[in-house]
Amino acid sequence: MKRKLIALAVIAAMIGIPVAIKFGSSPARIEAELAKVENKAIYPAVLASGSLVFRQEVQLSPEVIGKVSEVLVKEGDKIEKGQVVLRLDPSTYKADVAQQEAAVRNASVSVDRAQIDLDNQQRKLERSRQLAAAKFIDVSRLDDAKLAVDLAVVALRSARESRQQAAATLALAQERLAKTEVRAPISGTATSVSIKAGETAVASATGIAGSSLMTIADVSSMIAEVNVDEGDIANVAAGLKTRIFPSAFADRPLAGTVESVSLAPKPQGLGQAASQGRSYVVKVKLAPHQLALRSGMTCRAEIVTGDGAPRPVVPLQAVQLTEAPEGKGKRSNYVFAIVDGVAKKRTVELGLSDDSNQEITKGLALGETVAVGPARTLRDLREGVAVKAKAVEAKPLKVADGSKQ
Repeated sequence: MKRKLIALAVIAAMIGIPVAIKFGSSPARIEAELAKVENKAIYPAVLASGSLVFRQEVQLSPEVIGKVSEVLVKEGDKIEKGQVVLRLDPSTYKADVAQQEAAVRNASVSVDRAQIDLDNQQRKLERSRQLAAAKFIDVSRLDDAKLAVDLAVVALRSARESRQQAAATLALAQERLAKTEVRAPISGTATSVSIKAGETAVASATGIAGSSLMTIADVSSMIAEVNVDEGDIANVAAGLKTRIFPSAFADRPLAGTVESVSLAPKPQGLGQAASQGRSYVVKVKLAPHQLALRSGMTCRAEIVTGDGAPRPVVPLQAVQLTEAPEGKGKRSNYVFAIVDGVAKKRTVELGLSDDSNQEITKGLALGETVAVGPARTLRDLREGVAVKAKAVEAKPLKVADGSKQ
């Protein structure tokens, strides 16, 4: 009997002690990074990408075909508006001008001949009228004289038209000759010279060899041209503050201001599907800077669309999204508020956001504490779980000589 009682006591101890420990001890707390709901200035931004371009830049192309006889500038040279920068061989065009000048002279001779003939026919008509009045000739002879005058008038008019046509052809030939001297349309700097003496310049818009001569730009003024998606363009307007991050100076953003927003979408490239999203070109004026920027550099832009007014915010990573069965229910946003060390799930409504903060318009009050991370902890966190602030590890401070403090 005693042995049975001892065995029962041992069994009871084996079962009761763990249960007592489980229910008697305080529950284990999960460590999490915590943050308070605070009033902060928030700067939502529209993200875009594009490139840096000179405000004024022109690419010179030949207007006539010819062999390049002389290139008068090289890359980096300063150029004044109207300056001759390149010459084509003018021999063929000079010969054409000489030929058309001869045609004009010949047409002028024809006009003089027609005028003399008209004067002669008018004199004959006058004599015929006198003879007809004296009954020396019949009426048919008088009619023939009138017809001769009319034909002379038409011949003179035709000669004058031919002279005018020859003069127009001469003007066209002179214009082609003048175009063998290529002049700068703006003042600036030659940023590229893509043709050499001896090569053939070709008047073409298809980008074939010889169709581009050089590029002249005003290098003193550069802007950023970025492409904004059609879903964000409604929030972009002239005057908005912008940060430009050139790829070559990614850690040195430039301040800028939106200067203009295109009214029409950017033309889509050949082969690009019409269903793909459209974008609009936004020009950004850059503030004075000391960076060695170059035209064509790629960049990204953050166009600030908010007013910077203080709003109740939490760190962006604190906001979670509920999972809902596909096609059923509505997904909502929530956070875990920490009340008396216990996690409480709160459904919240969101407002504006930027890169690090999210505005909370409903569901939390200023000063409340929320769980921020790590992400794995938030993913596994449940309602009613005890939470304590995660200790922040002190990182060693590096000094100039490499020692640690």
